[in-house]
Amino acid sequence: MTYRWREHVGPGLDFELGYRTREEAQPWIDGDQMRLLGERLEAATRKRIDAEVEEELREALAFAEASPEPDLTELYTDVYDEVQQ
Repeated sequence: MTYRWREHVGPGLDFELGYRTREEAQPWIDGDQMRLLGERLEAATRKRIDAEVEEELREALAFAEASPEPDLTELYTDVYDEVQQ
């Protein structure tokens, strides 16, 4: 099972919007398996992994920002599959 920590679309918190409370989310945040696993790694290993992930994210963001906007004809490409009758 997973739990969405942040707003539906975007990086912000949404507790003030009334969907859920911080208290509801806190057990999921405290029990985050990625964080718990990371705490079990040797410090040097964790630091190396974190640096690799940060670099991959930087590269992905740079690629996205340098890419042209898609043509409007792509708006509905692969959005849904029509029911075959």
